[in-house]
Amino acid sequence: MNFSFLWQRARQFRGELLLISGLTLLGSLATLAVPWLAGQVLGGVVEGQPQSLGNTLVLLVAALVALTVINIVSAILSSKASLAILHRLRREVHDHVVLMPLSFHEKRSAGDTLALMTYEVSNLSSFLATTLANAPSMIVTAVGAVVLLFVLDPSMALVVPLLVPVFFVLMKLVGRRLRVLSKQARKAEALVFETAERDLAMIPAIKSFATEGHRRDNYDAVTARSRDYVYRQTRIKAFIAPLVALVAALAAIAVLVFGSSSLSQDGREPADLFSFLLYAALLTRPVGGLADIYGRFQIARGTLSRLQSVLGLPVEPGHESGEPTERAEGAIAFEGVSFAYPGRPQVIDDLDLAIAPGEIVALTGDNGVGKSTLIKLLLRFYTPDAGRITLDGSDIAALQVQDLRRQFGYVPQRPLLFNGTIAENIAFGTEVDQATLSRAVELAQASDFLARLPHGLDTEIGDHGIRLSGGQGQRIALARALYRDPPAFILDEATSMYDLESEAAFVEDCIHALSERTVIIITHRPASLALADRVLRVTPNGIVQER
Repeated sequence: MNFSFLWQRARQFRGELLLISGLTLLGSLATLAVPWLAGQVLGGVVEGQPQSLGNTLVLLVAALVALTVINIVSAILSSKASLAILHRLRREVHDHVVLMPLSFHEKRSAGDTLALMTYEVSNLSSFLATTLANAPSMIVTAVGAVVLLFVLDPSMALVVPLLVPVFFVLMKLVGRRLRVLSKQARKAEALVFETAERDLAMIPAIKSFATEGHRRDNYDAVTARSRDYVYRQTRIKAFIAPLVALVAALAAIAVLVFGSSSLSQDGREPADLFSFLLYAALLTRPVGGLADIYGRFQIARGTLSRLQSVLGLPVEPGHESGEPTERAEGAIAFEGVSFAYPGRPQVIDDLDLAIAPGEIVALTGDNGVGKSTLIKLLLRFYTPDAGRITLDGSDIAALQVQDLRRQFGYVPQRPLLFNGTIAENIAFGTEVDQATLSRAVELAQASDFLARLPHGLDTEIGDHGIRLSGGQGQRIALARALYRDPPAFILDEATSMYDLESEAAFVEDCIHALSERTVIIITHRPASLALADRVLRVTPNGIVQER
């Protein structure tokens, strides 16, 4: 486990963590005082001198009360620190994942990423604030108990070191198995996230094809696999602390038998014997606790390794650097651009294309020839293998990536909608301006269907816009692009779900709304093609002008 990496994430909470460790160390001192005080009390009772125990009883009660208060306060502080670290980790992982390039998300399953962002970072924060913070007190308690055992009776205490090799070997064997199971359990849990997310997204298809039973059986199998791995992991962890405690308890019993038989022979004080036995019993708790910490440590190692593998990847270039971009005029040029997706044949080969400011260009062509890939390259979702792309003469690779993307109103073929109101989906990350919102809705031909909704723009649309029809979803996505009033638009089959009448009305309004703006339209529909100043067909051999 890379503790420097871990400490960097917890450094801002070092005050809280040190306070928790300090309190638990105080608790250890109080814990170590209890067996000695209790032994004195028991010894006094056995010897028939209870009247001399007043001060000792007061100290014993004080130690127990102090221990209770320390445990309560440290538990509250541990919970607070754990939640604060969880918030910090969740924010860091979320922000890093959002800034990762599109290729990262296309290669990695959503369930895997969701598992890391949720329950895995939760386990790690709990390990930091609770498990590790309590480790010093357990070590102090264990070492203190052993030292006091030797102080009270060195000969009987010699049994304790004999248990160390047994403990070490047991931890080694168990730890190796726990690491393997932790990795398997994590993969199984990630698959649960992925399956649940996919089923929710596919609800309309599941119902239309009547596959509820199949999806139920599949989810049952996935969750059962996760359950089995977690159960096997928990079962091993359940054995560790009790077995270690059992060995320590058997040793304590052996000491009790030996100590009782030699009490009269050696002239040992009953109080010392009672204290010795109580320290032997006390030793089982921190030793068992340290065994549990070891098991949690092995699980945390796997989580931290996966966390580092993601946070160690570079984010999308251009977020922290690059030239700022003011509102563009809209001149776009592809100069000798070539590109191939990793492990796939070349999609674009030495392509040249110039689009003038304010020009409307339509791209047509067969599926898979690279129309949408050109848009992904223009928006810097991907980087060309050769050549360059310019905006107003500046290489987009040198521009600040967010400034670049703000120049375009992008409407993808599949509307990207979230569970919220229509107004929130249109404004999407910006403040809602009612006048701008109304204008965008009108231009997107969404006014009529919004007027029929009981709550209008305040209507909740469900996950992925499930409560909207395909055409309604496209209108909302188009209104989102229009709302930002960018100098350029990219419409990727943006009217494919419009009826002919609505598309004709949209085209008529767009002639005015898109005037003096650069527009790239990917479409095969005649009404949308009529908007274009030029119609270009994209082919495997290059671009051919059709009109």
